[in-house]
Amino acid sequence: MIARALWLSVVGFALAPGSAAAQMPDWLSRAGVEVRGGVSIGNHSESSAKLDFAPEPSFDLVLKREIVPTLSVFGGYYRTTFGCEEGFCTGREITIVGNHGALGAQWVPDLPQLAMGPWLRTGLLVGATRAGTEGDSPDIGFGVEFGGGLLADFGRMSFLPGVSYRYLMANTPSSSAYAVALSAHLGIAIELGGG
Repeated sequence: MIARALWLSVVGFALAPGSAAAQMPDWLSRAGVEVRGGVSIGNHSESSAKLDFAPEPSFDLVLKREIVPTLSVFGGYYRTTFGCEEGFCTGREITIVGNHGALGAQWVPDLPQLAMGPWLRTGLLVGATRAGTEGDSPDIGFGVEFGGGLLADFGRMSFLPGVSYRYLMANTPSSSAYAVALSAHLGIAIELGGG
């Protein structure tokens, strides 16, 4: 409930008339919020299985800040989920869930001749990845993300369909493991400042 109220406040403030947005601090005038939602598939090293095609919903919420016109840095929260049906998961209906903080950079080349331009993103993830609800609690671990897609700009709002690859440590006190996720998602970005 709090997250929903916070999100609605940010959207309302971002879409406020230019006079209100113009009163924002300068550092915020080049910042934006992006929400991405989609589906992920993946595999968990302990399952001894290949990539499982068992999609589950995933979402991200990030705050971005433009450094130069083609490069932004971001930080936020990623929730990556996918099903596991093979290997140790056979007959158990296990869902792999990763909850991570993310820090990274996004590059959008300046190609004004294109209606939709490409974007590339990379980031470092820190958090926990859990396989199912049984067994040891997951350890905090690192991960990486690489992603790309297209950007369609509509003034202060942008749409960013894309795909991403995530490598996530999934260790527990009794085992060393990792998970790999492939995600397809649609992002909606809103500039916080501007006129």
